[in-house]
Amino acid sequence: MIDFLNEIFTAVATKLREQHPEVIVTGEYTRMPSKFPAVTLDEITNVTVDELEDSSVAEKYSALTYRLQIFSNKQSGKKAEARAIFATADSTMRGLGFRRITYTTTPEIYESTIYSITATYEAIVDANGVTYRR
Repeated sequence: MIDFLNEIFTAVATKLREQHPEVIVTGEYTRMPSKFPAVTLDEITNVTVDELEDSSVAEKYSALTYRLQIFSNKQSGKKAEARAIFATADSTMRGLGFRRITYTTTPEIYESTIYSITATYEAIVDANGVTYRR
């Protein structure tokens, strides 16, 4: 398996912590964070790209999909806070060569006091860590 999870997570978490020092960033999916504002970034698929493989045993390319979640529970301005955090994470993921494939807001999925944004990103990565957008 081609695995760059730690490098991708570290790049996003570092940028988020620089620009939003109050944010909690984790690498695991959660339905409800224990602290706010919170961001989760997890790898949801990492599969071989069959059409790019050759006859060798070594995996050369993997198709990666990442899920990004942002949660805010501010009394006033939770939507603005979540969108600002999203903008930072989104530009970082795009800078790493990922393409955003979904974006949804779920302001009342958990309870009306929490605003949430969920986005997914995809890219093909080679064994050297070079990303290619589909």
